[in-house]
Amino acid sequence: MEGGGAAAAVEVLVQNLIDLCKKEISQIRDLKKDAAKLTKSLKTIQKFLNDAETRDITSEAVKEWLKNLEDVAFDADNVLDEFNYHILSKQIKPAEPEEEKVPSCFSRLSCFSCCKNLSRSRNMALKIKEINENLESINKEATEFGLVGRLADEPTLVIAALETDSYTLDPIFIGRDDVASKIVEMLTNSITTDDERAVSIISIVGMGGLGKTTLTRKVFNHMKDETRFGSHIWVHVSPNFDALTLFKKILKELNDQVEGENKQDILSKLQQALKDKTYLLVLDDVWNEDRSKWEEFMNSLLGVSSVKGNAIVVTTRSMKVATIVNPIHTHELEGLSDEECWSIIKVKTFGEGNVPSEFAAIGKKIARKCQGLPLAANVVGGVLSIKSEEKWRSVEEKWLSADEGGDNITNILRLSFDNLSLPSLKKCFAYCAMFPKGSEIMKQELIEMWMAEGFLQANNMESVGEKFINVLLHNSLLQVSTRDRYGNVESCGMHDLVHDLACSVSNSSNSTGGSSRVRYMILGDNNCGEESSRIPKEMAKSLRTLLITSKADISDINFSDLESLHVLRLDDYIVKELPSSIQKLIHLRDFDISDTMIEYLPDWIGEFFHLQTLRANSEYLKKLPSTIKYLINLRHLYINEEVELPMGIGRLTCLQTLTHFPVGDENGCKIEELGSLNNLSGDLKIRNLDRVHDKEEAGKANLFKNSKILNLCLEWDWNRDWNREGERNDEDVLEGLQPHSDLRELKIERFSGKRFPSWTLKMAVRDAPHGSWVVLNKLMSLELWYCDECEEIPMLGQLPNLKSLELKGLSNVKCINSSFYGMVNKDTRIVFPALERLELKDLPKLAVWAEIEISDGSEVKLFPRLQHLIISECEQLMSVPSHVSSCLQHLEISSIGVKCLPADWLLSNSETLSYLEIGDCLNLREISDRCGEKESQGRSFTITSLPKFPRLTKLMILHVPKLCLDNVVYAMRNLEVDGLKYIFP
Repeated sequence: MEGGGAAAAVEVLVQNLIDLCKKEISQIRDLKKDAAKLTKSLKTIQKFLNDAETRDITSEAVKEWLKNLEDVAFDADNVLDEFNYHILSKQIKPAEPEEEKVPSCFSRLSCFSCCKNLSRSRNMALKIKEINENLESINKEATEFGLVGRLADEPTLVIAALETDSYTLDPIFIGRDDVASKIVEMLTNSITTDDERAVSIISIVGMGGLGKTTLTRKVFNHMKDETRFGSHIWVHVSPNFDALTLFKKILKELNDQVEGENKQDILSKLQQALKDKTYLLVLDDVWNEDRSKWEEFMNSLLGVSSVKGNAIVVTTRSMKVATIVNPIHTHELEGLSDEECWSIIKVKTFGEGNVPSEFAAIGKKIARKCQGLPLAANVVGGVLSIKSEEKWRSVEEKWLSADEGGDNITNILRLSFDNLSLPSLKKCFAYCAMFPKGSEIMKQELIEMWMAEGFLQANNMESVGEKFINVLLHNSLLQVSTRDRYGNVESCGMHDLVHDLACSVSNSSNSTGGSSRVRYMILGDNNCGEESSRIPKEMAKSLRTLLITSKADISDINFSDLESLHVLRLDDYIVKELPSSIQKLIHLRDFDISDTMIEYLPDWIGEFFHLQTLRANSEYLKKLPSTIKYLINLRHLYINEEVELPMGIGRLTCLQTLTHFPVGDENGCKIEELGSLNNLSGDLKIRNLDRVHDKEEAGKANLFKNSKILNLCLEWDWNRDWNREGERNDEDVLEGLQPHSDLRELKIERFSGKRFPSWTLKMAVRDAPHGSWVVLNKLMSLELWYCDECEEIPMLGQLPNLKSLELKGLSNVKCINSSFYGMVNKDTRIVFPALERLELKDLPKLAVWAEIEISDGSEVKLFPRLQHLIISECEQLMSVPSHVSSCLQHLEISSIGVKCLPADWLLSNSETLSYLEIGDCLNLREISDRCGEKESQGRSFTITSLPKFPRLTKLMILHVPKLCLDNVVYAMRNLEVDGLKYIFP
């Protein structure tokens, strides 16, 4: 429905205007009447938009009405936003301290300022009056076009979907045989095992056109041919999930007789039809995300049949749907390979015959454009059938026109868009059409752009943006590109054909070359030469997002023409200074200068009162201006560690992203600035902690109250001044920097206390309300670096989620004793249960790494998941535990003092080890199962007596003069590993 995309886009804007009228404009006495009238007009418009969103609009007049409404709405947004800007300006400027008063010789300017404010109010009233008149005219036109006022919660038209069945032949079934066999096996097992489950459910999930129905039909007919089930039922569900309708469809499949209208009668007949038979039920194309509706359906279905061993296969585009049906298995259907898509095209165009070489080369390129979508391969194959080479080349270059099947593909994919529940969510999807095909879109940057455009109207905009990303991913409208270290989505992309859909629903909002209503543009991406950098003035006036790439020349751009701009990115290393015309962009909310050579930002940057995001993490930027403190709406500040922060950063109370904070000596630079930044989240590095005097001062940072800071780095200065007052106060300061118990990563660097404070030693924090200790159970990574006075390692073995531990430069630690493993007792069965990586580096005094002590003799697992173990530069280390892991993949030992390496380190990991390095171990003589005992009491191993290592791909033994290398060379013949790399001295 074409109206859906356009109407949703305008509806978001209209709702924002209503909110702004209520919040800001109506508070001004002289504008109350105009504001009330504007609000009433906007609400009427909103009802017309609700109606337009349910229609498949073909009338050019109505399309033009929507465009006109969008123009007026954007104009209104600019007017009200400008008004809000001047209100913010008044609120911020009086906050200037007394000493910054203007000299008396300029007092006459205050009169001028007063007159200017009066003039601005009159202009605002005139502009709002003009907007009201335009909206009245648009309201009148809506009635003439037959649009009716519809409330947002009134029922809307059901999305039309192509009915599917189990009988249609699929002559081309390529690339899914293994998947089909796997699902057949699971269905067979559901009725042949002793499982007491009444119904086994399997979900098949994937984007539209991926072949879910074709795959399921193949499985369904295979099971039907083998008569594994008593009844085989196929039901196409569609977006309207109604239990009674589904039961009628099921009953009709069973006996073709559907009598009675009430649920009781239908279920009674269904019970008779099923009797004592098992059933396989396919629910194809399910969209319902309401768990209660699914539970109602399942409870009724389970009530009419008590027979065990039934199965249901659900196909859906939504991962949320796939989850709420509570399946025993969810199969995420992947795209076909380029070769498989080419196979489909070959069969469609040449059947079983040979393909001429000139067509094959072009066809393989076309297959790549299908990006794994069988639907696209089938459609394009049909178009190319009995066509000339010239036509093939045309499709390769331009893809399919609407009448050739391009619309068919888009319409099938469009069902996913139409099913999105919120207009703002639809607008967020359409916005992505701005990015070129194949782009990797950083998730956080995209959310910040949505915020800047006003698509996420809420106090917790970032949270709403995260939810929107997840919905688009679950509906296959976006695809995951990369994930961060926690497994969270870091970047995403869009299937080319979904990108076509986004372009079709975004109408003229994106850069298409020539439209005066272009709102979002990437400049310089089209490789059009110099002309691509010039933006016509009429087009510039409507632009709200402008991303300038390095291929554009910003000297051609008059930024003062971009009067509506909300998002600006400068991606040009040639830029060393911001053009002064950017100062006039008062609507700016997202500003990115990361990829420039700018060293200093101008003072006028502090006049961007609406700014929410400033990305300035350029290697060239040296210092932020003092006026940054006026950006009271700033939520995200991205800068490199070397950038000097101004005084008063604590005034930015909306700030959520501040990756580093260097503690200073002057007021406005002390650690207490962090205390007012209660919304900080993600990563935070606090430097120069030697400038904090005591626990009380450190506590003013309020770290223990902030549950959103996940990664915390606490760093003292390398070149600290030991003559400063408060010398060696590190233990007291670190005690005051106790974090919240939700912390994920902790790094402590250059701490110079002899002992870690209580919270660090216990890896637990005080729960202020109750006074009890709360273990840092969510901690995943711990790094202790160059704490050169520290003598003891904290208790760590009890941390359930610790995956990475690095101890580096602890030059005063002599022993890693049993306390390292935490409290081990009869209730402890696993120590370091999640640890995957352990590094001990540069511990020059470390002599003993003690065994775990178990008092009651019970069996305890140690390091059950350890995959990487690195021990280096521990020259005095003579004693190590006899067992460290049974799943090591990487073992690296260098510059340690042991004479004997426990054989279990190799024996227990022979099946998993892929990298083994032993280097500069001048005392190492043997590998034994009795290290530390007399040789006569133990069994000594040579390399030749060790088992084979089937996964080993790299073996390095360097400068180990006392270990018999003749045996090592001989052992190489026993390893039998392809491509093994090894180095000997």
